[in-house]
Amino acid sequence: MDRSTVGAWRGVGGLSGPQSRPKPFGKAEIMLNFIWQWILYLNEPIHVANIQRHFGLERKESPTFKNSTQCATTNGHSTPTDKVKEVSTSSSDGESSESDLDPQHYVIHNYYWYWIFKFGTTLGEEIFYASVFPFWFWNIDGAVGRRIINIWALSMFIGQSLKDIVCWPRPQCPPVIRMENKWALEYGMPSTHAMVSVTVPFSVILLTANRYEYPVYIGVAIAFTWCVLVSTSRLYLGMHSVADILGGLALAALLLPVLLPLVDTLDAFLLTHPAAPGLLITTTVTLMLLYPGSKFSSAKEDTAVILGSSMGLQLGGWICFQMGSIRGPPIKPPYSIIWPSYEMLGLCLLRTIIGLITVVATRAVAKSVSYATMRRVVSTLRNRDKLTKEDAQDVELFVKLGSKLLTYAAIGIDVVCLAPAAFRFLNIERPTFHTEI
Repeated sequence: MDRSTVGAWRGVGGLSGPQSRPKPFGKAEIMLNFIWQWILYLNEPIHVANIQRHFGLERKESPTFKNSTQCATTNGHSTPTDKVKEVSTSSSDGESSESDLDPQHYVIHNYYWYWIFKFGTTLGEEIFYASVFPFWFWNIDGAVGRRIINIWALSMFIGQSLKDIVCWPRPQCPPVIRMENKWALEYGMPSTHAMVSVTVPFSVILLTANRYEYPVYIGVAIAFTWCVLVSTSRLYLGMHSVADILGGLALAALLLPVLLPLVDTLDAFLLTHPAAPGLLITTTVTLMLLYPGSKFSSAKEDTAVILGSSMGLQLGGWICFQMGSIRGPPIKPPYSIIWPSYEMLGLCLLRTIIGLITVVATRAVAKSVSYATMRRVVSTLRNRDKLTKEDAQDVELFVKLGSKLLTYAAIGIDVVCLAPAAFRFLNIERPTFHTEI
């Protein structure tokens, strides 16, 4: 009997007594239900499609594939007025399927917004951080860099893990035009792009505000613009729903006040304690083993890259401290910002070029060595036990994740330890590198 029936019976005196009355909803239940309904509403793909249309994206149905319901990759073609593109994505359940071979056509009416948002999404991608983090260590401030890495790695691990726990698919295509293929096999909630658009720029501001003398309001304005640009770009490209973006922003806003007070103590321990390397390696491997990702999600591989890079950077810092390469500053902050001269800019560019060469070389060597090492490790299992097809797939995933973890750990050590040693040998090292604790 539903509530309306109960109400009708009460009106005619059909039910009476305390046991006949339905249990009313509590205020907490009503509020949670209200929030949940709003989350479901904001997760609807039509909002993303409306945003795309507002900024000049229009779906064009091909006459050959008029009944197409999915997105896929084919060769694009142009018209005299607008550029028509055909892109590839995966099915809405987070896994690829044969139906993804149907093409999707779209027209870009406004290239101003297209390039703005393409630039914005780059600010949250691995290639950007793979360039910016080494540049920061080589040319700006290693002490702040180590702390940012800790915040970045922890927030990304939490965000990536939640994706594979919540398992919410990306916005359905159509009606959404999905313009990127790279993360098609990942789930959407929360948006880790939105998370790092909060944790990275705002942690930079909070960690440098008392360390350097500069107008903080300019930094806050840049961080806010960064956050808005990255978040809206994910909607424009059709990779996240509004709920995904808001979930990522809210989670980052909750994590940053928790992580920020811990990074000074954590950095001091990882830099100076004799047991830090063993604990760091053990923790990283444990986190990878506990990661909830499935074999159908690429988020687990991205997490191995993130944790491996963070582990390598921290190990490199520990090695430098033990060798006496870095030590405490001669004076306490805040420090005045030294604006670079032409000579300093030239040395900065030279360090960056040489450093990136060492990174590329380290990656090439470490990738081959780590893959061979992981293959050797699992060869014993193959010879000892007869593996089923599913077991063989798990072994392949283990090899892939282990090699990524080792490769990017080697790159992290190179960035903090080996590349600065090369700079020192060439007499182009940054003067303040030795005083960054």
